Amino acid sequence: MKNYTITLLIASLILPLSGKATISWGEEWESCFKNGKTPALGYECLSDKKETSEKQLDSLIAKSGKSIKTNFIGAFNGKEDATETYGDVYSTRFLKSQDIWKQYRKEFCLAVASQINKDAYDYQANIDQCEINLNRRHKEEINLLGLPQAVE
Repeated sequence: MKNYTITLLIASLILPLSGKATISWGEEWESCFKNGKTPALGYECLSDKKETSEKQLDSLIAKSGKSIKTNFIGAFNGKEDATETYGDVYSTRFLKSQDIWKQYRKEFCLAVASQINKDAYDYQANIDQCEINLNRRHKEEINLLGLPQAVE
């Protein structure tokens, strides 16, 4: 019984360390590295998927910024002599927040990838999948703004 308890304790300490962070794992990783593809093709595939994900997010951000500007037309703070509309201020702040979010995404995924050696073959792939996952979630966040246009 004592050996069983010790074995169970050791297993519970080791198993979590051998896992992969969920944020750096996803369907893109699975599809790029399945069916016996060479690792080089898998890494290239994942990099391409990250690029596509970034372009989709950038497109959504641009469309959202335009939607904000065109749909919030009242004078900022309700002042008749205001030189800016709600849309001007909202759009500027929204776009600035997206630049800050992209920096956060970069630093966050670098932190996640640090779970493995920087010289490991999977280092960049971990970053790529992490960024894809964060892009997907961020698109959901932007859609929660409920902007009038149909967004991705």
